[in-house]
Amino acid sequence: MATKASSKPATQPTVKSAARTPSQTASVQPKSTPVPTKAKAKGVTKPAAGKSVAKPVASRTAAKVASASPKRAAPRKSPKPPKELSPQGLVKGKHVVCFWKQNDLGLFGRRPDRWIELWEQDPKVEKVLVFETPLSHLALEEWLKRAITLDSTSGSEYRLLLNQAVSKLQGHCDAGKTSYQTYLTPADKPADNQDYLRWVLQQVKDHGITSPTVVLWPACFANAALVKAMKPKQIITDLVDDQRLFPANASLVPTITAQYQMWLGLSDVVVSNSLGLIEAFSQEFDHANIAYLPNQALGAAPAKKVVKPAASRASRASKATKKRKVVGFVGNMRERMDTEALLKAMAENRDKDFWFVGQTHGSAFYAKARNQPNAKFWGTLPQSAAEKVVAQFDVALVPFVASPLVERMSPMKQETYSHNKVPTVELSALKDLK
Repeated sequence: MATKASSKPATQPTVKSAARTPSQTASVQPKSTPVPTKAKAKGVTKPAAGKSVAKPVASRTAAKVASASPKRAAPRKSPKPPKELSPQGLVKGKHVVCFWKQNDLGLFGRRPDRWIELWEQDPKVEKVLVFETPLSHLALEEWLKRAITLDSTSGSEYRLLLNQAVSKLQGHCDAGKTSYQTYLTPADKPADNQDYLRWVLQQVKDHGITSPTVVLWPACFANAALVKAMKPKQIITDLVDDQRLFPANASLVPTITAQYQMWLGLSDVVVSNSLGLIEAFSQEFDHANIAYLPNQALGAAPAKKVVKPAASRASRASKATKKRKVVGFVGNMRERMDTEALLKAMAENRDKDFWFVGQTHGSAFYAKARNQPNAKFWGTLPQSAAEKVVAQFDVALVPFVASPLVERMSPMKQETYSHNKVPTVELSALKDLK
């Protein structure tokens, strides 16, 4: 999925890594700082570049998880179905501080965006402070380089990220109760310097945040000492994907495993949108209380001003030629795509158009399909624009390969399709679509 970058991401100063993309960034937690708390993250060690690391029990378990064909023990009783929660009333208190693992909120309709919409409408919540992963000048320069050197389709992702990052740094994305905070790493210091920790606590103080509910999406850029220094009313961990299974995070498996272990142990509430992830993590981390909070439960009530989506193809007047069916996909097109099956389906359905919306840089599928006569790549679009394109699909696809990574995820695209009343079909069913 990833390609080599010319610089290291700010969040991983001691590890050589591939260039991170918005859907795949894993941040190691910062070093402890002399903040007023006795708590300190335990068992969290950062591997030095080029050196082997003695694997703790959790890390050995994670290494097994990352294999394509994990061995299972003798048959056992079926696990008890997880409890399903509602987001209503889950957050306690009037203030929320959350830590997201990437730098793309407000663009693609991520799960935290849904949470933020709910908090904006909750009269009990007065302030929301959102911390994304720190950004370095080198990372911004790399985004700029890709934005202007990649083809227009692939470069669109980085143009959006750059514009959004600058807007957040200038405070232009703040609205209502919500304020977005991004730490810009000094050129002479790594992202895990103690200044960052003090900066976070200063932002909390400046915004008048007291006794907040802290919501985390591992692997985020935070540690136990930092969170406990806020004297939180409660800690909620929301598990989205198994970050260890992304190829670009292979060298960070022990660090990410330790962070999962830490937050599962410290949190008052642990939820996930994936039943597969709940089952796997419940066993690996011996945690029986991971609750199920499906994506559709986070649907906020419609705002007063509703943007009417573009008219569907079916409702538009047809031209002289027979209208071709549109088969669509929205989302990241990197390692999860079943490239060969998709190419075969496109070849077998020349009478249909295949539309793709989303990130294409580093995509093997994009490299092979971009010149197909019935393929159209829209590039990366903001969520509102993406939904207008999705509204024109006749049917939608989720053409993922069968893998442990896919088993432990619950794509938000399913909600996008459902919201626009677009049915999802299997590749094998396309021939029957008339």
